[in-house]
Amino acid sequence: MTVFGAVATGCTTGGTATPGTTGSTPTEQTSDTTSTKPSTGGGSLADFDTCGALNAVAPQLNLTEITPDDADKCDAEFSPTTSVALQIWPDKGLADVVTTTGEVSSTTVGSRKATMLKGSTTDESCLIAVEVTATSRVDVVGSSNNSQADSCDAVTKVATAIEPKLPK
Repeated sequence: MTVFGAVATGCTTGGTATPGTTGSTPTEQTSDTTSTKPSTGGGSLADFDTCGALNAVAPQLNLTEITPDDADKCDAEFSPTTSVALQIWPDKGLADVVTTTGEVSSTTVGSRKATMLKGSTTDESCLIAVEVTATSRVDVVGSSNNSQADSCDAVTKVATAIEPKLPK
């Protein structure tokens, strides 16, 4: 289990193996969450479904164990050694990213402004905050048992995949 620190807190829980029919292999259940919130572009960030967005990109990124953390946050396993969390901040923009630790840089994700924070909570963690409006953002936080490079790779891939789904 990976625990995220001060910038984003949460944890992940294991998936459930589901027996297949005779001759098939077990499959892992990636999520059993349902929501009425939109997970594609449009609407407001307050209505954005973090788990719905992660479930939508799960096949292309091989995300597993997608689990809601609270109303504004969802956790997932990116790989056996790297966890990610997607959290919305409907009332906090890029200027509000807490940058008391780590290495901060400006970047872009798709056509949106973003801030990357390497070492956001631990030496192996990484965060990308993606601007939705001047006063709202979405954070993708990663934590790896291996390296900061693994965390930053994971958050970059997740942020890039969910960016088109963010409200315009």
